[in-house]
Amino acid sequence: MNPMSNVAEIFDTMSYGPAPEADTAARDWLAAHSARFGLFINGAWVQPQDGDAFLDSRNPATGETLARIAVAGPKDVDAAVAAAAVNFNGDRLFYGVLALLSAILLPFTSRNSRRIQRNVALLTERPI
Repeated sequence: MNPMSNVAEIFDTMSYGPAPEADTAARDWLAAHSARFGLFINGAWVQPQDGDAFLDSRNPATGETLARIAVAGPKDVDAAVAAAAVNFNGDRLFYGVLALLSAILLPFTSRNSRRIQRNVALLTERPI
């Protein structure tokens, strides 16, 4: 038997199924947070100072609104910068960068990488 024809045959007959994970956990988490997210400033979640400035985060596959996310206005940015300046600590910055790098590398090393990718895709409106 010629291995190349066998591989070609396999590719011709291969069928794809749905991903084994469901989005139930992500949707439950969104529901537990009322699918509405403010701004994280000075260690706390706050509402935007410029009124009701929110964006819809949509499922890229269906267009369904998943959550409403606050948009920072100039006053919010000023408050965040002021809070960051007061709380700046070089050690925290180092550990923050370390945490960011860990988050970036996690999908490559985790058993749950598919789940993480799916949740990020849902919240950032980007396909996996």
